Amino acid sequence: MKTSIITDQIIQNLSIASLTARDHGLKHVELHGLDGKSVECLSEAEAREAKACLDEAGLTVASLASTIFFMCPLYDDYEISLFKPEFAVFRGNIRDHLDQLKHVCDLADIFGCNVIRVFPFRYPDNQPGKLGGTEEDLNRIASVMKEAADIARDHGKILALENCPYSHLPKGRMTREIVRRVNSPSLKMLWDPGNSYRAEVTQVPEQWLNTTLEEEFQEVKDDICHIHLKNYHLDPVLAKPFVHTGMLEGDIDYISLLPRIAALDVTVSLEPELDPDTCVKEIDVLS
Repeated sequence: MKTSIITDQIIQNLSIASLTARDHGLKHVELHGLDGKSVECLSEAEAREAKACLDEAGLTVASLASTIFFMCPLYDDYEISLFKPEFAVFRGNIRDHLDQLKHVCDLADIFGCNVIRVFPFRYPDNQPGKLGGTEEDLNRIASVMKEAADIARDHGKILALENCPYSHLPKGRMTREIVRRVNSPSLKMLWDPGNSYRAEVTQVPEQWLNTTLEEEFQEVKDDICHIHLKNYHLDPVLAKPFVHTGMLEGDIDYISLLPRIAALDVTVSLEPELDPDTCVKEIDVLS
């Protein structure tokens, strides 16, 4: 297991974030937001400048945390909106995102990185009560991911499909189903146990429920190529009941999960979504 942190969890200024990561003993980072841009929106010149900054800090890039297919409607009649305005994204239709993926692959060459995060499509605002991850959804997502995997294969990259609570596939078992259907070495899973834990169960078909995180890990571990780590405490009294906590302070039993994760030959990136100082302190949990 290699340890990493998504740099914008510290600060969007890459120079400060990279030096902070280095000074806390990390050798690898993951890139998403840089000065208000999502990494896939960087120009090649901006990517080279960022790479020079990382080189100066002695850091390598474990993954590009792109937002490909996040703000992308799965169906033409879907309306989607951003869950928080500060989350940097790329927008467009499926063809726009596939075209942008080619650019991300070129950026990955500049960063010396072969893993690119992608999403299983934002859940629609205008379909309240709709189940995500129906058989129709799975077929459509698999079709798009097959085309995306072919692009990644042609560029020598691996796509990491993240289970996301704002998407059609919030559970890790659901993204693993897409990986198995596509059946390409260029498409693997980005497993986020925190995302799986906080999935909106009323939007998930019953067949994907009633599995513990430990059981889910055992089921999907052979398809994982990257992991994000964060924790939550569920407080049902609050309007937004899932409250971010430190890694060892929330409802997810990382004391049990971390040794199993550590046995995998993958990079694990911290994504605590807490204040910057606390995010940095969380590095010690993985050391």
